[in-house]
Amino acid sequence: MCFCLLINYFLTPKQRRRYAFQTNSLHGISLKERTFSRWKDNVVPYTLSSDYSTEQKKTIYDLLSSLEQISCFRFQQRSTEKDFLVFIPLDGCYSCVGKIGGAQVLSVDCIADYTIWHEVMHAIGFEHKHQRPDRDQFIRVEYRNVQRGQLVDFEKLSSYEVDCPDSYDYKSIMHYDSKAFGRLNPVRNVYLFMLQEGVTLNDNLKMSATDIKKLSRLGKCYSDLEHFRLQVELWSMKIYFPTILKKCVRTCQMCGTRTTYGFMTSHSQRQRKPAEYTGPLECEHHF
Repeated sequence: MCFCLLINYFLTPKQRRRYAFQTNSLHGISLKERTFSRWKDNVVPYTLSSDYSTEQKKTIYDLLSSLEQISCFRFQQRSTEKDFLVFIPLDGCYSCVGKIGGAQVLSVDCIADYTIWHEVMHAIGFEHKHQRPDRDQFIRVEYRNVQRGQLVDFEKLSSYEVDCPDSYDYKSIMHYDSKAFGRLNPVRNVYLFMLQEGVTLNDNLKMSATDIKKLSRLGKCYSDLEHFRLQVELWSMKIYFPTILKKCVRTCQMCGTRTTYGFMTSHSQRQRKPAEYTGPLECEHHF
């Protein structure tokens, strides 16, 4: 089992110096998403290490393409750009937060969709959800159960470092599960406890609706209507076929084929929405 799936990030000394004197929060996502740490015109040049196999490279290409489908960020192989990401399998999975300039290492040594999305989101400029300044209202961190060397990933950000206009999102791809970096004693200890009844923290293997919304906000490229369209497009991606089929059968028993896997039309609201959010008798066989 690969334990780089919920992942470390780091700040360079240069970044730390930049942020040390900042006092104003950015209305949106993170202080680290200010101009100096953004990718110009939402274009992210990158290179892939020769240490990756052909199959692994294709997986990375495909996953970057899927991010393009739900945002206005574009990933292109580097030509002469001075600032670019270097995908390389080093000693784990980690990324700087935002653009730092020059050849910027993004280490991924186990290839999985959620791993790559998580690290690329860091590189674009996103923080961990469980480090929000208001996180104590939603989770409790049992520090004694966290592995040594990983405590930095559970430090709360201050209110001037990050602004949180969205509700707390347990399902964000930027949120750790409850055990990923727990101590072994002899089994892996739980270190994150939910304060909201009925919530569980498992591996988040896909982008949440809030993740997509924040991508759009950071890129400053979509209206509210287009946010909804992007969510529809996300759920239409091939990787979500099994989930959609399962949910669809559960709610309406009307769409059990590969050609009608995606969405149902609400009688009350007359809009398309993912099967996961539909209720009984709420569907029409229109796709």
